[in-house]
Amino acid sequence: MDDQKQVWLDFSKTISVDHIKKSFHNPSTFQAEFNSILQNIVEKNNFSSAIEIGCEAGINLMLLSRYVKKSTFFDYDDTILEKVKLATDGLKLENCEFICEDMFVMGSIEDETYDLVFNSGVIEHYTKDVRTAATKSYARITKKGGYVIIAYPNHHSLPYRLSYLMGRAIGKSVWPFPKEYKFYSMKDEMTAAGLEFLTRTTVDRFTIFNRWINRYKITRGFFLFLDKFCHFGGYLTICIAKKPA
Repeated sequence: MDDQKQVWLDFSKTISVDHIKKSFHNPSTFQAEFNSILQNIVEKNNFSSAIEIGCEAGINLMLLSRYVKKSTFFDYDDTILEKVKLATDGLKLENCEFICEDMFVMGSIEDETYDLVFNSGVIEHYTKDVRTAATKSYARITKKGGYVIIAYPNHHSLPYRLSYLMGRAIGKSVWPFPKEYKFYSMKDEMTAAGLEFLTRTTVDRFTIFNRWINRYKITRGFFLFLDKFCHFGGYLTICIAKKPA
């Protein structure tokens, strides 16, 4: 995990405040579709507080912030949090707070603080035992009746899986991120954390046909043809669980 931490610290240095602002105004497809699900849950359950754990640039929570009264951006990298704060100030987003800590401890956060605890693009870099420990930490700070939502790349979608394997084989110049583990669902980890697992879904089919190896006409055409028979799942897997009241 120490090596992984340094990789993310190095990657975060490449993210500018202007980039964060531009991403807020022009989110990627998976960010927009993920936000639609988060927004629906917040409005349906009348939630007022949310925390994004391992937020990095914080785009997901920025998009959601207008629908809650309290938005907490959480990451272990203080430099990226400083950039996110500058971006939220510049965008005039209200009721934002920032916490720099380890997600496996979160000692400054009391039990049952948030209605919604979520992240995206974090958990896939850990083994099942570590994923379980992280989910238990998420569950601790979730209010009774609140939701824990975890999103990660869908390695069960062949176009993404091949893109990942080819990118890793070529090297960091193509795939500069830590190793990703292939797993279908977070049901076991969420259940072990005392949560009620509700559903698994996937979003963003656009990305699997338009990024990575599929940005090239030949490979995109090949997978679009196969899709007529296979109907590949979207790029982002989303697992949703509820903390029993």
